Amino acid sequence: KDGITAAAVMAELASFVYSSSSTLSKQLEVIYETYGYHISLSSYFICHDAETIAAMFKRLRNFEGPGQYPTKCGKYEIAHVRDLTVGFDSETSDKKPILPTSKSSQMITFKFTNGCVITLRTSGTEPKIKYYSEHRPDPEKGLDANQVKQELQDIVNCIEEHFYSIKLFPKILPRQ
Repeated sequence: KDGITAAAVMAELASFVYSSSSTLSKQLEVIYETYGYHISLSSYFICHDAETIAAMFKRLRNFEGPGQYPTKCGKYEIAHVRDLTVGFDSETSDKKPILPTSKSSQMITFKFTNGCVITLRTSGTEPKIKYYSEHRPDPEKGLDANQVKQELQDIVNCIEEHFYSIKLFPKILPRQ
């Protein structure tokens, strides 16, 4: 039923756009100019060893000393961290997340100063450590889609190198 609703809304949008002597492609460009690009990239690493996964997340929670999360990843500054496993959110006044927490699964979200957001989490059903990344920079920056994609890919590469840290945790394997 969601697909039918989406198709109906899309048909309504197409009707409106074409009645204005425009096209869907031109309307999409107007949206990009107004709101900027929103690019996402998701993938995972495989790890069959629960102790290694726990050690990786413990390292992230104590990256720059006890109880200190990373403030940078490569050249990218981290503005805020939300850890739904331990119940921490640097962005709220009381440092507690608004979202529900769960000690039984690992989940840390990093918000970067450039608008990128990356969440690392374990899968509840598979031996995976997933990441979900999205980048929606300020449209005032004037970045085109390729620049936004490249910057997101660069941050993901930094996350893979510095946070998954395969050199420290050789049991964490890239997706094949």
